[in-house]
Amino acid sequence: MLKTNERQHDPLCENRYATDERIVELYWQRDEMAIQLTDDKYGKYLYAIAYHILHDSMDCEECLNDTYLGTWNTIPPSKPNPLQLFVAKIMRNIAVDKFRGRMAQKRIPSEMMVSLQELDECLSYAPTPSEEYDMKELVAVMNGYLRGLPERQEFTFVCRYYYADTVEDIAKMLDIGTATVYRDLKAVREGLKNCLIKEGFDL
Repeated sequence: MLKTNERQHDPLCENRYATDERIVELYWQRDEMAIQLTDDKYGKYLYAIAYHILHDSMDCEECLNDTYLGTWNTIPPSKPNPLQLFVAKIMRNIAVDKFRGRMAQKRIPSEMMVSLQELDECLSYAPTPSEEYDMKELVAVMNGYLRGLPERQEFTFVCRYYYADTVEDIAKMLDIGTATVYRDLKAVREGLKNCLIKEGFDL
């Protein structure tokens, strides 16, 4: 991780919950205090994303450091708002790459595999050499469908299938029961399936 040797002299050290705007501003100023404040504010959240995919503490720590380095290298020119989603995307991509590397050697159980398997009923089509989906169109249809969902269902879907959060964690974040989360996910999957069929995708 990048070092922050001077952070004891910075008054921001006393505020571990600095605003995203202030943290991004520090990245733009090339002030390494931005790394420390990002870790203070989102470190546990980022670690949880990695752990749901990798289930290995050492790998998660490595991914966390790589995420901070990736954030440092992309801000600037990026000016993310909100910062949380920006760093979460970086973490997820790094963790998924590491997961795929491990899967190339052996089959490893993962919350991510469980969550993706739940989507098989919607996205089970395997393209052949003579039949390939226009992926941009597929993504556009899925994004349009998700934007039309109630806020809670959209949040639940993204947490489960994008960040690989557990149903239990999603329930805690929303302060609802796990049964409600399961019902929401089932309803969204069924709706997505119907949407794709309506748009002409052969499932």
